Amino acid sequence: MFLKISLLLWFLCVMLFSARAVTRSQLSSSLNAKAVLLTDVRTGSVLYSRRADVPYPPASTVKLMTALLVWERTRLMGEIRVVRSDTRVEPSHVPLRVGEVVSVYDMTRTLLVGSDNDSAMALGRHVSGSNEAFLTLMNRRALSLGCQNTVFKTPNGLPASGQVTTCSDMMKIFNAVMQVPELRKMCTTKGFTLRTAVGAQWVKNHNKLLGNYLGMGPAKTGWTYASRHTYAASVTRDGRELRLTLLNSSNKWTDAKLLFDYGFANIPSISNPAVAVQEAPRHASGTVHRVKRGETLSSISRRHGVSVQALSRLNNISNPNVIRAGMVLQIPH
Repeated sequence: MFLKISLLLWFLCVMLFSARAVTRSQLSSSLNAKAVLLTDVRTGSVLYSRRADVPYPPASTVKLMTALLVWERTRLMGEIRVVRSDTRVEPSHVPLRVGEVVSVYDMTRTLLVGSDNDSAMALGRHVSGSNEAFLTLMNRRALSLGCQNTVFKTPNGLPASGQVTTCSDMMKIFNAVMQVPELRKMCTTKGFTLRTAVGAQWVKNHNKLLGNYLGMGPAKTGWTYASRHTYAASVTRDGRELRLTLLNSSNKWTDAKLLFDYGFANIPSISNPAVAVQEAPRHASGTVHRVKRGETLSSISRRHGVSVQALSRLNNISNPNVIRAGMVLQIPH
């Protein structure tokens, strides 16, 4: 027991030391990713940014939008009868069998945990009636979240000409997904047993940092030859949550650890939520408002003379019931 405790204390010390040791100069020279965005959820501060508005192929991070729409349209309830078009995808897949009936809940879990491409096809068709209709829905929802440089061509992220997103846009989508407790939980699930027509199988989370990096929480991975590594991830330590999106990396695991270490070493205090240094300046969209106990989006919008819709859109709020005391909201001009 003493040995286990000693090893645990040693591990924590190593983690804390590495976090303090990362400097901005070291980070910039060591990162593999072409594009990066690292933010502090509590203050809304941007802790690090690199080409955050430059479009790159998103790979399976696309499935965050697919999952969000499925939740918004079904609340994860109902069943799907699989058709042949659902199964015509490359690995990874369940695989699904034509004619079998699967639950929306299980398919959403395989989408986010196992990153299964046939699940994405079945879910999109179930929600909108066809793949084409679902893609229209995806792109409209992206625009409603303020994603100006995102184009979806598939519900699963498999390579498609013209399918792109940016780290800024992906962060907006990731933030919306993180506001849904059911989806957040799925993105943190290490694995589960799935039973379908092919039998029982263990669906394993692709996030290699889950359980192996201090504070690692919900995440969605992605990789194709065209996109290279892509990633959206959240880490929480001592009640402070940082969120990261990155695109076009040769090694997202190394990049993510470097970025989160840097972020926690440079996290702004609550009393001074100033935007931290970054590679390129980002312009605030308006003033900020710290939510007080008992306030609602409606009361905040009336106080500042803006519409609820504009307030929700700027802050990526799809569910008004998720706001809580202490949150920092941007107020549009």
